[in-house]
Amino acid sequence: MARVPTGIPGFDELIEGGFIENDVILLTGGPGAGKSTFGSQYLYSGITDYNEPGVYITFEETPARIMRNMWRHGWDMERLRKENKLRIIRADPIAYGRYIKRTMDDDDSGDHENATLETVLKQIYASIKEIGAKRLFIDSLTSLKISPNPVNVRHIILEFIKNVESFDCTTLITSEISKDPEDFSVEEYLAEGVICLKVFRIGGERIRSLEILKMRGVKHDEVLRPYVITDKGIFVYSSDSVIGKEADVFSLQRSSILGE
Repeated sequence: MARVPTGIPGFDELIEGGFIENDVILLTGGPGAGKSTFGSQYLYSGITDYNEPGVYITFEETPARIMRNMWRHGWDMERLRKENKLRIIRADPIAYGRYIKRTMDDDDSGDHENATLETVLKQIYASIKEIGAKRLFIDSLTSLKISPNPVNVRHIILEFIKNVESFDCTTLITSEISKDPEDFSVEEYLAEGVICLKVFRIGGERIRSLEILKMRGVKHDEVLRPYVITDKGIFVYSSDSVIGKEADVFSLQRSSILGE
């Protein structure tokens, strides 16, 4: 099976060299865990290291803010846009929903939520075809959960992922972790792989850890691995663990890399 390297130091060796081509991978985590940085690094490395154009779909941030934030890692995403190797598209399902609802109300017919989803998918597909993209990053799936009915939400997510799977791209999608232990996240079951980014404290120090919950068709690592967000992006300590004595070793290595 063809593999797609993420280009994130220390991560690919945890999944036998990269994602399986055209798979949909879910990246979960709370605020500040680095989900957007992970996805941006995946796209940027794909373009600059592997000559694979990419599309960044944002449901929340503006393209200008994304490009500004990624400058801290030295990633010139504006240049890649001008070279038609990258597209950063803001899709606003809430605004689409309001427009479509108003339009359909005039005709007194139609399914507003399905029409909104179709509009979003068409915009994504058009962006992919414009530059022949092979990598897709969608941030975040949480914004599509626009229905108050949980059954409708699951239907929307199901239809969305099923359509994205047909776009001939290796796709990374982010989703927020629910604080409700009884919340059923259908996307975790539909995606071919699930990566969880966690942030917690050990001895007063904030520690970031990465866990691969599943990766179908891949013999993947099952240990909770530490990672850091540096000026050059995310770095995963693939041979260390945040459990037990390894956590102390990791703290020393982290201080050495960051110059602390």
